[in-house]
This record gives sequence, C-alpha cells and structure tokens, in this order.
Amino acid sequence: MRHQVLLVHEEQATRDGLVKALDKEGFIGIPAVSGQQALDYLQSGGKASVILLDERAGWIAFRRAQQNDPALASIPVIAITPLQGSSGLLCAEPIDVGLLITIVRRLCSTGADAAGSKMGMHRTEPHQVRIRVQVA
Repeated sequence: MRHQVLLVHEEQATRDGLVKALDKEGFIGIPAVSGQQALDYLQSGGKASVILLDERAGWIAFRRAQQNDPALASIPVIAITPLQGSSGLLCAEPIDVGLLITIVRRLCSTGADAAGSKMGMHRTEPHQVRIRVQVA
C-alpha cells in the first residue's frame, strides 16, 4: 500500500519538489497551498497517513481544526520550520529531504510516537513533530 502524504506549502517550487521526492520514494504526494486547502481536502474525504505542514501556511488554525475533528486528530503532522528559527522543539541540526523522507517512512510504518523517539525528536502534543528542514 502506498501511503498518502499531504504536503502543505505556499511556495510552488518547494511543494512540487517535495511531492516529486515523495513520489520517487513510493509515497503519493498530495500538494496543498494552504492549511485551509488541506483541511478542505481532508474534510471532503481525502486521506493522508502523514501531513507535512509549512508553519507559514496556517499552522495554528490548521492544528486547531485538525485536533477538533476526531476523524483527523490522529494524523501525524510534521511542521516544516524555516531555518531562521521558530519556537517549539526542534532537531538540533537542519535536516535534508532524505532525512525528511526517512521520518515520513517511519511515521507511516511504526506510528508517530515510535518514529519521533527513534529520530531523537521531542513533541509538545500528540501527533506533532517539529523539525527544521532546508528545502532549496
């Protein structure tokens, strides 16, 4: 079974590049421009095993709506944090797309909690992982 990964990013080049990388690794990359577009997709019956969400694409509103919807609350979310920094718990070093794919693969195969602890990440709430990703 190919896992569907919902990728939410405002920048088309980044979105297209990450969707292509996900597809190349055997996932089905589903692009969305904003958190609202991602919610619309999911609430209309769209599926995702993992959500990659750029913090600039409506992180707070998306997470509130996701956590208030029992059908969506258990989907793990990886916050793509700009390198200039952000609050929250982050990996110590910026990571590359290959490592991002590894994290997605682990989330899909072992569940969010096991994947996060194996990758040395911490979380402040269930089903949330915050990492720094350099996507150029």
